[in-house]
Amino acid sequence: MYRKAIAAFALVVSSGVHAQSADKAGWYAGIDLGRSRLGMNGSDVDGALANQGVAGSSSIDNTGTAYGVNGGYRFNRYFALEGAYERLGSFDYSSNTGSDTIGGKFKANALSLSGVGIYPLSPAWSVYGKAGLARTDATLEASSASGATPIDNSSHTGTGLLVGAGVTYDFDRAFYAKAGWDRYAKVGDDSTGSGPIDLYMVGVGMRF
Repeated sequence: MYRKAIAAFALVVSSGVHAQSADKAGWYAGIDLGRSRLGMNGSDVDGALANQGVAGSSSIDNTGTAYGVNGGYRFNRYFALEGAYERLGSFDYSSNTGSDTIGGKFKANALSLSGVGIYPLSPAWSVYGKAGLARTDATLEASSASGATPIDNSSHTGTGLLVGAGVTYDFDRAFYAKAGWDRYAKVGDDSTGSGPIDLYMVGVGMRF
């Protein structure tokens, strides 16, 4: 009987130590992969080309592939500070000028720093929300199909708001998976075309 009591006590203590260790602060890092949606349309590309004296009617593919890496420090079970680098996508476009076709890609990437609020739902599941700032680089690549229209690539670097939300699942103390949404409020400017980019990502990571 005493042996059973001692064993039960040891199990409770062990469980408590494990629960406390799961709440400890620490570093983490992960990778993401998903789809991106660009909040631009053909008229945004028309405006960018018009800055180079080219008048056309454009269309653009609004979906692309996104991927990136992230890392941060979790201060406690409820808050973390996270940095990330994301390739936001490459989006094809085409513009008809009447006498020529201008084609290319709108490309973007971002370097960000965010505060992450975490709410545990169970020992394994948590939801999170985040907000921060992102340094974005956007490039509008352009080329003339005939070679007769003078046109150059244009680029823009700026800082904008980043918000996001998602859910995480802890396989154990070290490994986790997540699914989430991030919005970069403004990417690009008048020289490249501009708009928001939404990312829908899944990822895996490791805590140290």
